[in-house]
Amino acid sequence: MLDWTDIKRMAHAIAPVVGRALKSGQLFRPQCALTPPDEDILCEYDVGVPLSDGTQVTVNVFRSKRAAARGEQVPAVMCAHPYDNSLIPALKKTPFGGPPKQYRMIPQEDRGPSFSALTSWESPDPQFWVEAGYAVVNMNMPGYASSGGTPTLFSESQSRAFAEAIEWVGEREWCTGAVGLSGVSYLAISQYGVASRQSPHGVPSALKAICPWEGISNFYQDMFFEGGVEERGFPTFWWYTEVKPTINCSEAEFIATEGQLPQHMAATHPYYDDYWRAKNPDLSSIDLPMLICASFSDQGLHTRGSFRAYREARSEHKYLYTHRRLKWDAYYSREVLDLTRAFFDRFVKGEDNGFEKRPAVRLEVRSSRQAIHQVRGESAWPLAGTTYEKRYLGHGGTLLGAPVADATEHVYDARSGSLEFSLRFDEDTEITGYMKLKLWVEARGNPPPDDMAVFVAVDKLDEYGIPVRFFGAVGNHNDTVARGLIQVSRRELDESMSTAYEPVLANQREQKLKPGEVVCVEIAIQPSSTFYRAGERLQLIIAPRVIVPSYPFVKSTDCNRGTHVVHTGGKFDSHLLLPRIHRT
Repeated sequence: MLDWTDIKRMAHAIAPVVGRALKSGQLFRPQCALTPPDEDILCEYDVGVPLSDGTQVTVNVFRSKRAAARGEQVPAVMCAHPYDNSLIPALKKTPFGGPPKQYRMIPQEDRGPSFSALTSWESPDPQFWVEAGYAVVNMNMPGYASSGGTPTLFSESQSRAFAEAIEWVGEREWCTGAVGLSGVSYLAISQYGVASRQSPHGVPSALKAICPWEGISNFYQDMFFEGGVEERGFPTFWWYTEVKPTINCSEAEFIATEGQLPQHMAATHPYYDDYWRAKNPDLSSIDLPMLICASFSDQGLHTRGSFRAYREARSEHKYLYTHRRLKWDAYYSREVLDLTRAFFDRFVKGEDNGFEKRPAVRLEVRSSRQAIHQVRGESAWPLAGTTYEKRYLGHGGTLLGAPVADATEHVYDARSGSLEFSLRFDEDTEITGYMKLKLWVEARGNPPPDDMAVFVAVDKLDEYGIPVRFFGAVGNHNDTVARGLIQVSRRELDESMSTAYEPVLANQREQKLKPGEVVCVEIAIQPSSTFYRAGERLQLIIAPRVIVPSYPFVKSTDCNRGTHVVHTGGKFDSHLLLPRIHRT
């Protein structure tokens, strides 16, 4: 049952989403295109897969009838999730027999992606993959939909069940014994857990390659406490719209197993403890071939985690696909389908198609939401040869190449104010990689506040000073270049994980502010890639709230009152670190 806090958080998170869908008409005209499946596709629903704990999970299997009649063996493309694999248009279990409900609520690009009526939410399209010579296996995680067992979230028990199901698929008479994994968001996250060699279940021998398409890789840092600031909207929204409808037990039974509902995890485990560590995969032990997508447009959810997974995995063959788009449009695009097929043909089918000769990184440099400046291959991420430049916060809202001598206070209201600093580029400039903002800050009020939440955005202004917009998370069409935030009491860094360009918070304790105390904070800004023409400006915005709202995400700002002060000049070396790229 919803408690009052949940009701308020749910309303705050979902009301703008529903209102937008009603106003645009999308609620009744979903933004995507459904195609009828080919008659050659053999659909086997609710196939039971026995597990070692005595329970079973269910899978939907899609194969070619002609290949089955000839007794041909094919490799499999597989996914696993808690979203109910039967919610597909072909089974008339989606709203009005149309596409999954999310396409009625979340804005897409133009008319949205196109996929067959056999496709469930964020999963591989059976139509494409069966035609490409694969089977598709879509699995319900234990405890969800028709699968038996106990429902959990991001757990080792889920990874173990997934691993056993992969081995089971590899042993089918119709399978070559080779399986690749593909899928978006949760369907990407689940791949990390099953591919980690340090997990007790071990890596399935049938698993040959993974293709995680935008997924969290540290649940504490990426979803619940980015910058140490509690996320209150998305976990509540996600539980009531995506997860709760598919669990095969009561809420009370779920809590008995998991400890709490997702929207209460932050309150129950406010610091980064063993509870969170157990949910995070050991990325450094992943050595399977990997094609991973990391977008510049899913900041606040999957962007940082996807780049982290690419950096930390030790795979000999790992490839990074970056883009500026909304994730579903990109995932089902012909370019991506053909790329993923070539990747699986090489590492799942074993074809010698030269995929390993491709550049490790496909970099898409944005000029705006719709305009791409350049697509090129790179050898590494962060890019080799990146020059990090410090731009100091100066007088008159400027970003300067050298610190000013005189100390200055920049003050804004702790609930509604903001500060802006800008840098005009005299030549064409590419900023690609990780930005970092170092600030000296103070909170003032009566009584004096003991904490403050600071939000920052890096924006792009055209030659006339008009903001240039970009795609953002969950259908946002009007985002900034990049975002960052910090809870100042959580400013202590994890020195073992931090780099010169990316600070990582320890999140082991709070260091409350004392009256009149000025402290130094380092704010991680989400990875991005943006091109600025000569005469255009980079703008830094500092505020006490999210600068461009992106619902259903809602950050806690309870601690903000009085005024915030940013100190610059003299001993206060407040500056923005920029990753500048020099390419001829």
